[in-house]
Amino acid sequence: MKKLSLFGLLVIGACSIQACHSPESRAVKDDSTAVGASKDTSKMSSKMSGTTPADPTNQSKVDGDEATFMKTAALGGMMEVDLGQIAQKSSNPDVKAFAEEMVKDHSKANAELKTLASNAKIILPTAFPAEDKAHMDMMKTMTGTAFDHHYIDMMVTDHDKTITLFKSAALSQTKEVSDFAKKMLPIITGHYEKAKAIQAKLK
Repeated sequence: MKKLSLFGLLVIGACSIQACHSPESRAVKDDSTAVGASKDTSKMSSKMSGTTPADPTNQSKVDGDEATFMKTAALGGMMEVDLGQIAQKSSNPDVKAFAEEMVKDHSKANAELKTLASNAKIILPTAFPAEDKAHMDMMKTMTGTAFDHHYIDMMVTDHDKTITLFKSAALSQTKEVSDFAKKMLPIITGHYEKAKAIQAKLK
């Protein structure tokens, strides 16, 4: 039996926390379900053909915990960019400036993560689950202080959980994954502190 590392335990814990509140982790769950279903189909096909399907795990250069981290981080980063673009409609200068920073920083991080995942032979998700897409569409209809409060409250909650996720990834035995997480942690923490400051001003 493969020994579960501390990194693995922390990733599981971080994703479990995010599953209660965070849209990106629910998307990973949906993605995992789809992968599981395709595996069952491939097994059925192999029985009919008499061949053994290739194990996708053997093709990846990282373990399952690191793949889960990359997929969760990718969806989170995509959402930060999309929400940041939506939030630029805000008339509050603090909220608008924060949103612009989200788009800039997370676009850069998303590009780096895409390269990291490609080198590790990990396929990242490219679309949001229907539930999260509907939530984002709803936010597009919100205006004024109602939108500002909703967006900033969401940013505080999401960045708090993202910090936990990236701290666990910083413990990865894979240097590239660990280096990426360590590089991003100060940036994510900075976003969290700025979001909290704006949240306090909005009250």
